[in-house]
Amino acid sequence: MSEVIKVVNLKKVYKDGTKALKGINLTIKEGEFCGLMGPSGSGKSSLLHLIAGLDRPTEGSVWVLGKEITSMEEDKLAEFRKKNIAFVFQFYYLLEDFSVLENLVIIGQMAGIKDAERKALDILRFLRLEDKAKHKPSQLSGGQMQRVAIGRALMLEPKILLADEPTGNLDLEEGTRIFELFKHLNEEKGITFVVATHNTELSRFFSRIIKLRDGMIL
Repeated sequence: MSEVIKVVNLKKVYKDGTKALKGINLTIKEGEFCGLMGPSGSGKSSLLHLIAGLDRPTEGSVWVLGKEITSMEEDKLAEFRKKNIAFVFQFYYLLEDFSVLENLVIIGQMAGIKDAERKALDILRFLRLEDKAKHKPSQLSGGQMQRVAIGRALMLEPKILLADEPTGNLDLEEGTRIFELFKHLNEEKGITFVVATHNTELSRFFSRIIKLRDGMIL
């Protein structure tokens, strides 16, 4: 398996002086399903945001698919991220005034995907949400909204999917369904996953667990 993510001596200090990461070294290979686990404040979210290029490190470097993204110009980084990385947040950030289908189609159109509506409908069928296509987010359960957020990420056909506490607002049953979906996507489509969670009951899904505490890997 080839190396898809490499983090070298990664440090992050926020403006208030918080040392979120204290020299992280990490390699993730293609097709892995990795879990980031650790208590609140351990640095899980900071690490994911830096891998995604959503934030810049104080020191160190991040390599994704052989590209050093920490020194990329913002427009090139945005283009690279659009083609390769998807991010699923704990909060769904769906467009409340638009239907489920429209939430996916808009992302596809922004990415220049041809026939975005057909692709969105295919994804909704895969997610068992085709009967909710015309519903607004407010008409969905928490688990359904998270599946829509995942569907939106899949519109971009990512090679890497990063998820930050994606089941944090869900009960264990719904959370398990989300992880089963992730595992299916990992095995069937070869997407590399890095998922932050504090829920130890979901750790059985991971092929590898990376434990963090106080901004360091244990």
